[in-house]
Amino acid sequence: MSLSRLDFFALTHNAANWPLPTKALLGCALAGLVLWVGDGMYLSPSRERLEGIEAQGAVLQRQVAEKAGLAASLEARSLQFQAMQASFSGLMQQLPGAAEVPALLEDIARLGAANAVLVDDIVLLDEQPRPLYIEQPLRLRVNGAYHDLAMFVSALGGLPRIVTVHDVALRVDGAALRLELLAKTYRNPSPGAQPGQAVEPGPRFVYDALALRNPFQPRALQVDHVPGRPALAPDPDRARGALEGIAVDQFEMVGTLSRGMQTFALLRAATTVHRLAVGDYLGPDHGRVTAIDEGHVELVELFPDEQGAWLERPRTLVLNVNS
Repeated sequence: MSLSRLDFFALTHNAANWPLPTKALLGCALAGLVLWVGDGMYLSPSRERLEGIEAQGAVLQRQVAEKAGLAASLEARSLQFQAMQASFSGLMQQLPGAAEVPALLEDIARLGAANAVLVDDIVLLDEQPRPLYIEQPLRLRVNGAYHDLAMFVSALGGLPRIVTVHDVALRVDGAALRLELLAKTYRNPSPGAQPGQAVEPGPRFVYDALALRNPFQPRALQVDHVPGRPALAPDPDRARGALEGIAVDQFEMVGTLSRGMQTFALLRAATTVHRLAVGDYLGPDHGRVTAIDEGHVELVELFPDEQGAWLERPRTLVLNVNS
């Protein structure tokens, strides 16, 4: 019998006469069909919406936990913000006004004298306006010994106003060194602003040359560099000798000469050899020979400190064994 001749009406009409297992199988098939159709049409979209709502709920729970943490630390953050405002106000107060720039130039010249270097040139460049301040660059050219130049740069960072150093170039200039750098100071664009709370300065880097050597000189020509000690001011009426117009770094010890009980040091500058005894003066910083040995010469120099007092600094010229 073919399917085209199958009488479905008669088949369903006689369903009441089917055996019980057949009826149960047909019922299960119909129930499965209803469940499959219902799941595809109604339950599946609802299930997807439920999963989306659960994920959104988890995100909201995390946001609530984060905002609860922020709310708990709101008071501490408020105090931190107030401290930052006070610190920023104090930093702005450290910025000088336009009228204080000449005082900065005086401070730079004073630092040069205090560190035994010659400030050869200071050029004020055009101001550079910034959102919160005005930048004032200065081009400096300084001559001196290696350690003295390093101490000069270190002292720039210790000024009461903010000064930063950029584009440093160091060149040999005869027996001395030439330091060229770009220094930047910053001034307040609002001179009438209210003073801020004073800011405690942080630890300042101080250059210490005790354990360092001059990389521009051989070891045999190294000059000891130690911190100064308080001393009396030099006699302004004392007549200056010819050798006091030559920097100590331009001298090299080439030997000693004895005459009876007295020993002289032989120091060469350029092509001329000079004979010095204990007590003779040498160099522009009131240097005075204090001891002469076969291998070195000891002297003491005087120089002003950053507050205007006088300090003495011992130096040593070592014998150049290759001379």
